[in-house]
Amino acid sequence: MAPHRSIRSPKATRAGRGARLRSVAWGAAFAAVLGCRSSPPPPRQEVIDIHVHLTHADAVTPLLAHMAKHRIDRAVILASPDLTSGRGGSGLAGYRTGNDIVLDAAAAHPGKLIPFVTVDLGHGDLAYLAELRRRGACGVKLYQGHNLFHERPLDDPSHKAMWQALSDQSLPVLLHANTVRYRSELEAVLRAFPDLRVVCAHLCGSRTDLARMESLMEAFPRLLVDTSHGSAGPAAEGFANLERERAQLVRLFSRWPERFLFGTDLVTSGLDPLSMELWDLQVESNMGLLKEDNFRFFRQTADQPARTLGTYQGLHLPPELLGPALGQNASRWLGACLR
Repeated sequence: MAPHRSIRSPKATRAGRGARLRSVAWGAAFAAVLGCRSSPPPPRQEVIDIHVHLTHADAVTPLLAHMAKHRIDRAVILASPDLTSGRGGSGLAGYRTGNDIVLDAAAAHPGKLIPFVTVDLGHGDLAYLAELRRRGACGVKLYQGHNLFHERPLDDPSHKAMWQALSDQSLPVLLHANTVRYRSELEAVLRAFPDLRVVCAHLCGSRTDLARMESLMEAFPRLLVDTSHGSAGPAAEGFANLERERAQLVRLFSRWPERFLFGTDLVTSGLDPLSMELWDLQVESNMGLLKEDNFRFFRQTADQPARTLGTYQGLHLPPELLGPALGQNASRWLGACLR
């Protein structure tokens, strides 16, 4: 006798199949939700501040705490002469003391603090540069493009040996250049030494004239710029102009996303509570310029000469422009310094 087989109606068969499909669909959706919940977040963007003046050894601990507070992973610490560090003096006096300060700090915190020493271009002391490199110097900060340190033209013949050494050794160079007064000198140096790995600070001295910066970047495709604004009047003037020329600056970031590097121009000379508040304002404003719709900093106008806190419009860069500026471009420029 043949085994008995139950006969299902077509309607019942279709209903069962539909139930199974719905079950599979719900299971897939549930698994997708669980998968979303368990997926690790994307890695956080590394932030590198390439423009910090470490002026005293006792500022190292507060600086590290400041970096942690603002989620800055690494800082390029710059040797400072007496004049810019609050130690008094004039010109480049005391710059060798500044070199010792940053080299000692970086040796105690390798990979976190990246030491940039300074040299006197006119002395051409290549043996001293070699000694600094043996002690761990990663790059060089040059002040001679600042009017307070401008003893000779940037392209003076006495500077040639040092420019050549910096080029031959592929050392990263952070240069302050007043491009209102000394643009032709800077251009002469960049033409004579096309392999120099230069970052020109403060939007290449063009915070109030982006057309000047753009023409320099067009003429010298290897030239990089940092976005740092210092404290007080010059920064307020720069932020005010960039607010007016916001669309133009965003266009330049879009045109050259690989050529802008974040910096704060923090000077660590004050350690009292008020100075610590100003440190916070310094990083928040320089970061806010790039990241935020709005940020706070001092405002100063002809009608209101006393500086008071105000609000500026930021660039609010999209991730594809913000990531390179905050760290990726600096990482590439610093290269072996980060290993």
